[in-house]
Amino acid sequence: MNTIIYKPSTYPNHPSSLFPQISRCKTTRQLKQIHAHFIKTGQIHNPLAAAELLKFLTLSTQLEIKYARKFFSHIHHPNCFSWNTIIRALADSDDDDLFHANPLEALLYFSHMLTDGLVEPNKFTFPCVLKACAKLARIEEGKQLHGFVAKLGLVTDEFVRSNLVRMYVMCGAMKDAHVLFYQTRLEGNVVLWNVMIDGFVRMGDLRASRELFDSMPNKSVVSWNVMISGYAQNGHFKEAIEMFHDMQLRDVSPNYVTLLSVLPAISRLGAIELGKWVHLFAEKNEIEIDDVLGSLMGWYPHDSGSYVALSNMFASEGNWEGVVKVRLKMKEMDIRKDPGCSWIELDGVIHEFLVEDDSHPRAEAIHSMLEEMSNQLKSVGYRPNTTQVLLNVDEKEKQSALHYHSEKIAIAFGLISTRPQTPLRVVKNLRVCEDCHSSMKLVSKIYNRKIIVRDRKRFHHFENGSCSCMDYW
Repeated sequence: MNTIIYKPSTYPNHPSSLFPQISRCKTTRQLKQIHAHFIKTGQIHNPLAAAELLKFLTLSTQLEIKYARKFFSHIHHPNCFSWNTIIRALADSDDDDLFHANPLEALLYFSHMLTDGLVEPNKFTFPCVLKACAKLARIEEGKQLHGFVAKLGLVTDEFVRSNLVRMYVMCGAMKDAHVLFYQTRLEGNVVLWNVMIDGFVRMGDLRASRELFDSMPNKSVVSWNVMISGYAQNGHFKEAIEMFHDMQLRDVSPNYVTLLSVLPAISRLGAIELGKWVHLFAEKNEIEIDDVLGSLMGWYPHDSGSYVALSNMFASEGNWEGVVKVRLKMKEMDIRKDPGCSWIELDGVIHEFLVEDDSHPRAEAIHSMLEEMSNQLKSVGYRPNTTQVLLNVDEKEKQSALHYHSEKIAIAFGLISTRPQTPLRVVKNLRVCEDCHSSMKLVSKIYNRKIIVRDRKRFHHFENGSCSCMDYW
């Protein structure tokens, strides 16, 4: 039985007497016991007690965001620390059913903080709110926050500035990020340099990313990984391997991410000797890259992303027995595959769509636009790429599944909700599939629209039938 024994200090009525017990809590149930004690003794109205309990709750590995919200709602006149704590927890967490629900709530809590008017946000508030904006790709709110930060004189704070740059990068506003970076960069801030390099890679501008990389006064292994991965993802396999060799010549030791980043280039170029070296290096340094690639020999990976990739690989090969085997293993380990989710913001409102989603109030009109899009695509020679449907169903059902991918639904909604030639901005939580990528290139030309899609890997700028990624992502 998980019971806490209270041992008050010399001052039993002071909330700090329970702080040691809070830090020793192992489960949410134990935290609730202390919460109940604070309520019973009236200490819950002490801002110090409430802030301490909320802090530990949001930092706990047993975090229950719903309980954290409920707890916060019962704090009378929360101080700035409490506001920052709940906003940070929501900005960092993706535990709700909707992929972006918690970051959006972080923005709402920040709005309530301003409306409440009892405390003013500080330099610890804005990095959390900017992180939420970055996750949601809400550039307008991000720019407003930038103005607010400048008004309060916090733009000189290194942590705030770094998160401003990151926000602009994650929203695809590289010009704004670039200007702010050169105005505020610190020579020793390697993280900020890496954010900028990664931003150019996501935009497909490898020349800009390489120029910035070469001018870095200090490089970390992350800096090298970003460039190697960027070259490989954009089809520059020779450059990826050259970068990998240069990294070793400079005595920078590769890590797990480095090896996974360079493996596609090794495979595409048939660099057998280098592949053997990577394998031996991984074995010598106990780096588990074989967990990702060795599943055909009966091995299983340790992380959820590798399980999903393995399941998808079997499905693409039509090896449904292998899919079942991996899915059973995932179920046994309570690993869940994230559902495809896309959202588009119009007039300050976020509209979210899942695969085959018909829950939107304008579902009927969206369905009609999807049908029109399908007919238009067929008229210009488009044929569904059903190899992207990783389901054991017949060809007709596969084509139907492709028809209702979340990003296509979001674009259809954007087309019926905006004026002609208005750019559409869509965010997706997973990687865009090849069929959707081909479709969106054609849709951009057919409807004369610029379509910007941010998926898990990068930005795609579709315009006049082509994409900024040049079909490598």
